[in-house]
Amino acid sequence: MIAPQQAVLLIVQKGKTVSYGGGLDAVGEKTSWQGEMDAEQQEKYQTLLHDTRWQTVVPASDNNRGTGYYDVELLTSTLDTKFKLALDNKSATSLYHFLLQDVSQERLEKHLRSLPRPDIDVIIDRKLKNK
Repeated sequence: MIAPQQAVLLIVQKGKTVSYGGGLDAVGEKTSWQGEMDAEQQEKYQTLLHDTRWQTVVPASDNNRGTGYYDVELLTSTLDTKFKLALDNKSATSLYHFLLQDVSQERLEKHLRSLPRPDIDVIIDRKLKNK
């Protein structure tokens, strides 16, 4: 996704591995994070991709897309195509939000869950100090 002052690169390989790059990394087609989708996420990704019908009916690039757009590239054993879609394209937006929020966000959640949690005494002390 490319928009003024914003760029996100999401690459899905073999329907399982997601690579992410943001900002200048995305503009330079570099990724800074890579992770694996779990089985449920893989299934949802395949459903969203199938629902776009891009693998059977490749859309023409949208020339009236405004300043922001989705730059889509599909590369499979039988298809190698690129096209650009407006940011209000529902199929592209659904895939984008799924990959960015549901899949990429999981990497942050794993780190947050691994942080030590304060015990009850620390919580009580914090509440007392804030009064």
